[in-house]
Amino acid sequence: MELNASPLELRAKADDLYSKQEYLAAADVYRKLAVSQPGNTILMKQLGLSLTMGKQVEEGMKTLKTAAVMQPADPEIRYAYGYALGMAERFDEAIDEFDAALNLSPNHIPARQGLIYSLLTSGQAIAEVNPMLGEQRLDRAHKLDPKNPHVAAANLGAMVKGNQKGKAVNFVKDLDSHAKTQSPLRELLEKLESDPDFQVHMKQASMAQRAAAPNVLPQGPGSNLKQVPCPACRLPIMDYAAICPHCNFKIRATGTFAGRDTGPKHEWQEIAYTVMSLVVVAFSILGIATTFGPAQKGEFADFNAVPFAASCIQLCFGLGLLFRQGWIGFIAKIFLWIRVAVSLPFFAVYFLAGRWIWAGTELIQLAVAGFMIYLINYVIGD
Repeated sequence: MELNASPLELRAKADDLYSKQEYLAAADVYRKLAVSQPGNTILMKQLGLSLTMGKQVEEGMKTLKTAAVMQPADPEIRYAYGYALGMAERFDEAIDEFDAALNLSPNHIPARQGLIYSLLTSGQAIAEVNPMLGEQRLDRAHKLDPKNPHVAAANLGAMVKGNQKGKAVNFVKDLDSHAKTQSPLRELLEKLESDPDFQVHMKQASMAQRAAAPNVLPQGPGSNLKQVPCPACRLPIMDYAAICPHCNFKIRATGTFAGRDTGPKHEWQEIAYTVMSLVVVAFSILGIATTFGPAQKGEFADFNAVPFAASCIQLCFGLGLLFRQGWIGFIAKIFLWIRVAVSLPFFAVYFLAGRWIWAGTELIQLAVAGFMIYLINYVIGD
């Protein structure tokens, strides 16, 4: 490389090396550019990915973490950091980063695929020591990708291993008909149909589904969950990916979703969940702003401090929901169910007394609480 090469020429050279999978050579060039442009987070992202793909995962993670701290609102950087965390098998942190990327860009397909993979891989491992947490992750992965036979098989297998017969049978009834014809889900269903503990229930579920749904032509068996090279850039991607996360090449010949419609690009539940979480955060900030003055006058020691503390707690819940924190969602549902239990008798009293405005207010609170419970269950899981 020429010593007097311009930054544009160096960047082109680095990008070319990266595309040829000469990751460490590309990292050397990106590092030189990053030193001369310390505030350029795009270069830091490319440097971090090059190091990660070149098997220097720890250094790559540190670089990507710095970029994510400097530019937390960039979904591409948050996704890249999550990818590196996933490569290091730090799936808890990877899930948080993929959630952040999806929160910033709900239609970020690579982040969604990375989230599904992290939930699936970590859920299977955790289920061995903590079946409840493992099942929650597998359930969320299935909700994100209900037509993927690998995810469905892992979820069903965890239920069978936990001897949850009723839940497993109900799960089978709701499975996508096409997914049931693909490996490894097909083999697992065949095994359950020959299992004395499940045989009768499985036959009933199969007959009920055949009566309720049209026939689907069987497809060839799918491959195991693994990484394959992208047809365009040759970088490793998950085998069910519809779009390459590196070069955005649309894959039609391979992958679980090849050649078929996978539904709308945006799930309205994800968008509604984000909007509702932002509303909670906005009202919390408004509450803090209006109650801070009175609380400060009383030196945060009298009754005026209670609304201020409640608004602060509500803000924490709102942020936890916004960033898809499972334990926050669980606690939030408890409070929402309490809200439902409190609002119901008040609604009945106001309605019977003919106080329509107050009754309407309670009804709106009931509807909002119930809707939010549904969204939390859909996005985060039960």
